[in-house]
Amino acid sequence: MNSVALDDVRAYWEAHPLSASAIPHPLGSREYFEYYDRLREANESVEFSALLHEYRDFAGRKVLDVGCGNGYVLSRYARAGAEVFGVDLTDAAVGLCRKRFEYMGLTGDFRRADAEALPFPDATFDCVTSMGVLHHTPGTEAAVAEVHRVLKPGGRLIVMFYHRNSALYRIKFPVLRVWRGKSTQRLVNEVDGDDNPLGKVYSKDELRRLLNRFSEVEMFAGLLEGDMIIPRAGRFIPTALLRPFERRWGWFLYAKGRKPA
Repeated sequence: MNSVALDDVRAYWEAHPLSASAIPHPLGSREYFEYYDRLREANESVEFSALLHEYRDFAGRKVLDVGCGNGYVLSRYARAGAEVFGVDLTDAAVGLCRKRFEYMGLTGDFRRADAEALPFPDATFDCVTSMGVLHHTPGTEAAVAEVHRVLKPGGRLIVMFYHRNSALYRIKFPVLRVWRGKSTQRLVNEVDGDDNPLGKVYSKDELRRLLNRFSEVEMFAGLLEGDMIIPRAGRFIPTALLRPFERRWGWFLYAKGRKPA
């Protein structure tokens, strides 16, 4: 896993922009963004997103999204009055963010950059967020150190990683490993596409160690669907029945904390 080159990761995501294969509209069109937003909000409601990201708390303050995708999260910060910055490994993502902000009449600073070497001075941001991104870079520890570096003392950390102790990883993947004859690592990678070169998972203990330079760290899991438990037949399990188990068995492991003042 650690032998994967950053250029291979970049090439994959350049060719496969966020959720593009699931959206039946031209990349970067208004319809593309509208469809993507509906997909995302089916998993993370508008209310959940507002609580997670604390958008209103950062009005007039600087926010960085590491791996800004197509700009969904940053557009919500910008709409709430934040001064927003986004970095992504690919030109495709940077272009999508700029197009979204153009459609929405918002202002943001977007750059192609490596999460392991952020192009900002120390103590620049009041909040750094990164949703499902840092587990795709070969040097995750270096990327987390960079996030810590660019945060101001007392600054907010809001991140999401894939969850080792999820139903998907602990129940479904062992079945698929036998059924399909693929390694667990290959199955993790393929969550984001058949040719995705790198994905990593973290338990709460592992993630806590990774974030050991941050204080007030809190974690919880989210996103649990039937097809994450049982291949094929799982789609018939009502989501409402699984909701009470999301924070234990969900595939997304969220963490929030602060850079010590």
